[in-house]
Amino acid sequence: GGTPLPRAAIDKDLLSDIAHYAVFANAAYGWKGGLALTGKVHIGDLNSLLTKTGIDEKDVIAAQWHSKTHRPAFFLVRDLQRKKLVLSIRGTLSARDILTDLCCTADDFCTDDGASDDEEDDSAESVNGAAEGLVNAAAEALQNKFRHKNKAYRAHHGMLESARGVAKMTRKFIASELAAHPDFSVVIVGHSLGGGTAAVLGAMWQDTFPGLAVYAYGCPCVGPLNASPTTNNAIISIVGEGDPFSCLSLGHLADISVAVSQLCRHQKLRDEILKRSGGRVEDMREEDLFYCYDAMEALRKHMNKEKFFRKLQNASCWKHTILHFSIVHFFPTIKKTLYNSHIFAPFSV
Repeated sequence: GGTPLPRAAIDKDLLSDIAHYAVFANAAYGWKGGLALTGKVHIGDLNSLLTKTGIDEKDVIAAQWHSKTHRPAFFLVRDLQRKKLVLSIRGTLSARDILTDLCCTADDFCTDDGASDDEEDDSAESVNGAAEGLVNAAAEALQNKFRHKNKAYRAHHGMLESARGVAKMTRKFIASELAAHPDFSVVIVGHSLGGGTAAVLGAMWQDTFPGLAVYAYGCPCVGPLNASPTTNNAIISIVGEGDPFSCLSLGHLADISVAVSQLCRHQKLRDEILKRSGGRVEDMREEDLFYCYDAMEALRKHMNKEKFFRKLQNASCWKHTILHFSIVHFFPTIKKTLYNSHIFAPFSV
């Protein structure tokens, strides 16, 4: 959807970080993920984590391997090599995770995660017994020192509630660890649903834990355009080419439905588009491309639902990407459907 970066512009340290933390994101799937991806069986989720990441068991601070609706599985570890506390959030693996995915309406939130001592209704399993009871005055002072005035944002409801749930179960552990290791900083990683949850949690904690970084792999659409977490510079989004979930939300589906309905209502417009967009897009004449562009702009006037996006590197790049996707994929995709199906607009005869 954009121009590839020249080799000189590629940050080798960033690439190293992306490769390094991808292992932690993968490890959140436990032994089941290892079996599915590699065919190798690890005895237990903890053993799978230790084998994949190479960390010592004493550096596993907390873990929750079983998810609930709005409570994804995760683990929290010390990465001594890079002086980081790594919070890894699992993606979709169970039916409960799918329910979280499907809660795809938008909700407002503040940078304060809402977690407090008297709200702790769930807790992670402490793998290292010494991690429990570490909450002390120094940890609380660290939290309060960096908690600025709340800022309002908007995000996917399921991921937002998941972020709040993970925050409740981990924030005290993290604050305690940072109080004991002031030279450490926090990294949140996740894949798929875990990546989206990590992005929302990163937006919540941007003022709570200075130096925080987020690596979201296969990050889905998490919030509206030009609003955190889609514009947060601390979040790095890594998406495979052609991944539909990185550019699809409930609003996109609603808008596509509206556009198809408009095309069904207006036969002349539909027939003209089908005539001009025949064959490969790359072989279309320039005047036909401009006609399709103008037609798409006319349809956009009816496509006004709230849409989500993943973390944006560059708003103008995304505008180009969305436009390119619309022209190159939208018309050819519906062409076959319009030819082969008897489609009628709602409430029309």
